[in-house]
Amino acid sequence: MIFQLTADLEDKILHALEDQGQEFLVESESSSLVPACSVVADEDNYYSLPRWDSSDGFSLRENFVNELNSPFAQKELRKVMHSGRGVFKGFKNVLKDYPLVEKAWHRYKNLHMREYIGDWYNQLREIWGLERLETEIENLDNLIDGDFVFQNFDSKKGSAILHEFLDAATQDFELIPDEKMQKVLKEMISNQFMEGCSGDNVVEQPGILCRTLSEEFAGIITSKPISGANDECMLITSLFVAPQYRGLGIGTRLLQQHLTALKKLGKNRILLTYSMIPEVLEPFLLSSGFRKIGSGFFSEIQ
Repeated sequence: MIFQLTADLEDKILHALEDQGQEFLVESESSSLVPACSVVADEDNYYSLPRWDSSDGFSLRENFVNELNSPFAQKELRKVMHSGRGVFKGFKNVLKDYPLVEKAWHRYKNLHMREYIGDWYNQLREIWGLERLETEIENLDNLIDGDFVFQNFDSKKGSAILHEFLDAATQDFELIPDEKMQKVLKEMISNQFMEGCSGDNVVEQPGILCRTLSEEFAGIITSKPISGANDECMLITSLFVAPQYRGLGIGTRLLQQHLTALKKLGKNRILLTYSMIPEVLEPFLLSSGFRKIGSGFFSEIQ
C-alpha cells in the first residue's frame, strides 16, 4: 500500500534513525511509525525504515569534518574521530567549544539524513510505479546570518580596533616559534592597519567590521588609496577573521561587502598583497574577476 512521506513522518523517521535503542516500521495506512516489536514488516502494510547504524553516523561525521574549513575545530574533531573510543560523545563535547560549527553540523546532518530518507522513499515510489520526487535542498551558505553583525568601520576608532585585532590574532602569532619574528609581524600588521585607517574621514578610509551579537571581534577588512596612484586605486590594508570563526564564510562576506562599497565610491581598481589573503578566499577572488599578479591579486571593478 502506498503511503505519503509527509513532513511530520519524515521528522519522525529522522529521529528514529538516530535512536539506536528501538526499531520502528512505517504503517502505510496511517503514514505513521509503530514499534517493530509489535508488528512484522511485509513491505505492504508495514515498511522497514532505511538502514542506519553507528557506522553510518561515523561516516557522516567524518565527511563533515573533512569538508570543514574551520582549522582549529577541524583539528580537534579529527583527533576525536581517530581516538577509537567514545567518538560520538567526544565529537559532541568538542562542538560545545565551537557553537557556530555546532550549528553547521546540525544543519549538515539534517540535510544529508533527509536526502538519505528521500532516496529511500523514491526507491519505494519506483517499486510502486510512481515518479521520483525532487528533494528540496536547504541552502547551507547562510550560517553567518543572524549570528554576526557587519558594520562600516569607523577609522577614528582605529587604535581601539587594532588592539582587538591583535588579541584575536594571538593564536596565529603563536604558530611562529621565534618571539622576535612574532614582534616584527605584529609591528608590520599594526603599521599597515593604521595606515589604512588614519585620517578623520571614514569615507576616505572605508572598511567593514564584523562582530558577534555579543560584540566580540570576529573579523575586519580595510583599505586605503595607493600613494602616487589616481583616486580610483585602492590597497587592501587588512583582511582578517578571528581563528575561532574561520570557515563560516565571514572572510568572503567581508570582501563582498567591501568591494560593493568601494564601487559605490568610484574605486574600481583594487590590489591585495598575497601575504594577507587566506587560502580559502583565493577561489572566490579568481571567480570574482581578480587576476593573480606576482604575489598579489588585482581587480578592476566593473
